Amino acid sequence: MKKDFVLPIVVLTLICVVVTGALAMMNNATAPIIEAAASERAFTAMSNKIPQATSFVPIETEGFPRTIRAAYRTENDVGYIFIISVSGFSGEIRIMCAVSNDGRIISSSTLQHTETQGIGTILDKDSFTSQFDGKDINLEGVSAVSGATISTVAYIEAIRNALEAMELIRGGYDGKN
Repeated sequence: MKKDFVLPIVVLTLICVVVTGALAMMNNATAPIIEAAASERAFTAMSNKIPQATSFVPIETEGFPRTIRAAYRTENDVGYIFIISVSGFSGEIRIMCAVSNDGRIISSSTLQHTETQGIGTILDKDSFTSQFDGKDINLEGVSAVSGATISTVAYIEAIRNALEAMELIRGGYDGKN
């Protein structure tokens, strides 16, 4: 009776240990490949924003607005990329914003969001994001969209934060403060 109870537990435990070990080995083998692919996708996305860039160098975000998650300068000094994360209506909105050295938006795009399907998807549309192109920190002429006000206001604030970070850079911030 005791043998009928213990044997299946031992067998299942051994199966779990073997499968866990195999998964750990597979993860170790594929992690560098996944990381390289992610880096390539990130470089491609940033290059699409600033095509003249030869490469991108990460800069320290300490001292920037708290919504800035990552910042990069182009190695050939043609602009900056900011990755911004803000809270929208339904959750996090991640945005990539390219800014020229003179503090004007080159372009922006939504990387990820969990906003309401249909209404919040305005963040994915060029008709919304293109209104930022060429704007400076005043964002004159930029407006939120009725019906998606919380999401679009959050997006506008994210872009403003990128421009504030750019102002810090233009004011002599060296990325090492």
